[in-house]
Amino acid sequence: MMWRVAFCLLLLCGGLPQAARAEAPAVGRTESEQIQLLLGRDNAAALRRSRALVARAQHGPPAALAEGYWLLGCALRNQSRFDSSLYYGQRSLTLYSRLGQPTGMASAYTLLAQTYKRLADAQHVTKLTEQALNLATLAVAAGQQAQPPAVLSRAYVLQGIIYRDLKLYDSARVCYQRAMVVARRYPLLPSSLPVAYADYGQLLMEADHQPAAAIEWFRRAIPLYRREDNRNGLEHAYRNLSWAYQKLGDTAQAVATADSSLALGRASGDPHRLNNSLEVAYSAYRAAGRLAPALDLLAAWKESTDKLASADIVSAVTATRASYELEQQASRIGRLNRSNQQQRRLLWDLGVSLALVLGLLGLVLGQYWALRRSNRRLSASSRIIEANHTQLTAQSERLAVLLQEVHHRIKNNLATVAGLLRLQAARLTDPEALRAMRESQQRIEAISLLHQGLYQTSDVSTVDMRRYITDLTQSLWATHQTSKEIDLQLELATVHLDVEVAVPLGLLLNELVTNAFKHAFDQADTPRLRVAFGPDASGRLLLEVQDNGPGFNPAVQANNRFGRRLIPALAKQLAAQLSLSITDGTHYQLLLPCPT
Repeated sequence: MMWRVAFCLLLLCGGLPQAARAEAPAVGRTESEQIQLLLGRDNAAALRRSRALVARAQHGPPAALAEGYWLLGCALRNQSRFDSSLYYGQRSLTLYSRLGQPTGMASAYTLLAQTYKRLADAQHVTKLTEQALNLATLAVAAGQQAQPPAVLSRAYVLQGIIYRDLKLYDSARVCYQRAMVVARRYPLLPSSLPVAYADYGQLLMEADHQPAAAIEWFRRAIPLYRREDNRNGLEHAYRNLSWAYQKLGDTAQAVATADSSLALGRASGDPHRLNNSLEVAYSAYRAAGRLAPALDLLAAWKESTDKLASADIVSAVTATRASYELEQQASRIGRLNRSNQQQRRLLWDLGVSLALVLGLLGLVLGQYWALRRSNRRLSASSRIIEANHTQLTAQSERLAVLLQEVHHRIKNNLATVAGLLRLQAARLTDPEALRAMRESQQRIEAISLLHQGLYQTSDVSTVDMRRYITDLTQSLWATHQTSKEIDLQLELATVHLDVEVAVPLGLLLNELVTNAFKHAFDQADTPRLRVAFGPDASGRLLLEVQDNGPGFNPAVQANNRFGRRLIPALAKQLAAQLSLSITDGTHYQLLLPCPT
């Protein structure tokens, strides 16, 4: 049995002594990358190198020390020294959090999650698995903030593994697929892509019961692992290949791949990995009917399982967490002490300042009595002013009510006039007279609508033009209803104008919109009317009325109708600039002076 294991290990290592290959420096790679690669093939060498890195970084930059703690935690995790692994992982996370480095934080969270996942595997405690999932979720969140987010692939792989342990297979599948996308776009060293391939194959085998499809994914992972000499990854791939071949009933391949997994597991120095490879080897030999080596492997597997499940591990982890919490508490106490010293210095400064203030207080008291006499005189004047203010406020409110009543009566009177015009128009037979009567009626109704808006609001001196233009346009639209659907576009800013400006502006708008409804849409397939009002770039108010009708000839129609003469007269009254464009319809623009 032992010669077979030794032969497989020698074959996988390429015939070179392990220590020589593991410790050989890699040209062009940082020390961190070299140690990460060592974690996949010689954990003992990785442990020595990471301890040396931590020792050198003690008086160096905090980022280098944080990275050393993380690498040391990874090496200790691979030796199932979970208490120490958690300790250094937490110290690494603390430093990276202070530095605000999401890449390092994601790596530290991933290490802590991996450690809790292995503890859960050894103890079969679901709470530990749930804690591992929480930490993996934090690793994903930190990895998403990293630029570039290369570490995100490791976090997604680990999150998928934990979801798989919790039987949440759909969530695991999504995580593996995301990990593949990130790993291809943002390569890491060592690569996360073969890990995602192998774990995805394991999901196909366990959840989907497709061992043949799973073998293809394991075979994809093996060349990538070999390229980086990642023996831990190879152990995982060969182990799952053996399980897949066992499910297919191919006992010869199952035993061969189990032997490869066992050789790599023995060489890794990782008790957790060795325990898994012993289990698969025992199962493969038993399935092949080779009971003698199967019994030896079963005994070795049970012994390994008992060591991993030791209660001392859990107590050590608990002690580590307590030690870390005490360290955090000591750090908080130190910060509080520094804060207390600052407060003592501040109190001393305040005492000195108070003495100076007391010296000035005597001078201030003399001024105080003088000011008090002045305040009494001012208070008497203030009471008189307040009484006058109250009287003026009451008068102002009464005037406002009177103005509202005036506007209400004006509106009612204008409505009466409009009604009389409507009755008179009903008796007319001359089309021109009837048209003139109806136009006059509409002009009166436009002014009446403005006064209606004034008495319905508390502000009786200015007109809300946005509301007024909307009501006036919709009123005219209802008056000139046609069989065609008109696209009415209102682009109105919130502007308030005095009544003296609002009345002529409302009459002018009434003429422009009425002309559009009467003359613009007979030949238009899809009638469109746009009314816009608001400040332009220079702060002046701009009124636009635009339709998509056939337009007209200003020279021919300038003086033949009263409305055509009324438009420029109202513009002159407003001191506004009136412009007309008859390209693609009729487009009036009225530019008013800046409002005061």
